[in-house]
Amino acid sequence: MKFNSTEPVKLVPYNSKILVIVNEFTKLLRKTIGNNVTIEHRGATALGISGVGEVDLYIMVSPKKWKKILPKLEKKFGKPGSLDHEWARFNQVYKNIEFEIMLVHENCKDNIENQIFFNHLKSNKKDLEKYEQLKVKYSKFSEREYYIQKDKFIKRIMKIYDTK
Repeated sequence: MKFNSTEPVKLVPYNSKILVIVNEFTKLLRKTIGNNVTIEHRGATALGISGVGEVDLYIMVSPKKWKKILPKLEKKFGKPGSLDHEWARFNQVYKNIEFEIMLVHENCKDNIENQIFFNHLKSNKKDLEKYEQLKVKYSKFSEREYYIQKDKFIKRIMKIYDTK
């Protein structure tokens, strides 16, 4: 996905048929990385709400497995679009759907926070509805404003889980 901070965000309504494509792609991904790895479908398509039209898949591994799986993903998809010491992001189009594949250390802070937020929305229908309404509202402004408002919402939710 390319970002343009002044243009509105094009949201795609949720379509349950995408789950068939997600399952197909996940099976293909497992052929590359094996079955002994956790793959989680997260994001708008997993929550059943409007989104930017991509599917977020998280591959969570130990640091030891990271060293084995990263080269397999690079061989299949090329160099990652983003790479850090705890995560790598690959993008792949399959059946006209963009997949964002995140290889992450299972205990990395960003992954844990993302899991907490995702699980909160899955189990709190009112907050999920508010989140989707926010996305729809701010998608009409600019991409920059859209992501600022999403970030504020996420931070408000994460304060619930702050253990400090």
